[in-house]
Amino acid sequence: MIVIHCIECGKEIRVSGADFKERNANKIKPVCFDCSAGIKPKMIISNKNIQAVRSLIRCLSTESLKNPEVVANLVRAFGIVQWGPPVFGQDEAFKNQSVDMAGIYQTPGQIGKALVYLSKFKINSYLEIGVFQGGNFVFVSEYLKRFNPEIKCYGIDPTNFLNPEIKEIIESEKFMSFKSAISDQIKGTKFDLVFIDGDHSAEWIKRDFENVGKLAKICMFHDIQEKSCPDVKVFWDNLDGNKIEFLDSNAIPKVQGIGILHKKGIK
Repeated sequence: MIVIHCIECGKEIRVSGADFKERNANKIKPVCFDCSAGIKPKMIISNKNIQAVRSLIRCLSTESLKNPEVVANLVRAFGIVQWGPPVFGQDEAFKNQSVDMAGIYQTPGQIGKALVYLSKFKINSYLEIGVFQGGNFVFVSEYLKRFNPEIKCYGIDPTNFLNPEIKEIIESEKFMSFKSAISDQIKGTKFDLVFIDGDHSAEWIKRDFENVGKLAKICMFHDIQEKSCPDVKVFWDNLDGNKIEFLDSNAIPKVQGIGILHKKGIK
């Protein structure tokens, strides 16, 4: 084995002779696993799958990341938020052990297909309204960056649910940022993609859409078929424009649901 050192943190990396030759031939810079996934030396992560999934998103080929089932399985590996009643059907098996562990509150099959659809478009700015624990924000940001290297990702949420581990990850990345805010405070700002998943009342769905959603090239809504969020379905059903839905759910009744509204002719 040959010992080389990470250019980011100086940690030893042990590689085989063949791997060493390949790295030199392809001019691959030595970066350890932790640095490739954005882990700070003193960062303590209770859900260690997060860093493994982030590293996989960065290392897998873009062709692999265009496979909806691959993306759905990465969501499952990241972990679903331990929150609320058991509504995810077979995907309940992928819920985190405790509510304190950061996770993603999405149906894997839905967000997987939605992200693969979005990979076709040029998205250099992303806003997520209602980041909750922040797991989905980090996952979506990492995924979109693979197809849009210059992307800037912004998350806003006025609640106190942001997981401290996720907060540390966001603060360690230059292309991600979070602010405790509501859409009124950024009214009129244009983004390529806006994901509305904040307050699910009729008043706030409309306000979020009027403030920033309608100005975006692409606007995505969460919970368009969720029975506990009837106002979202009503608002979505009454929207005009090019719409596509991702409703896969192995739960009974079907839950959540993602809707994407975009302007004609975007690339």
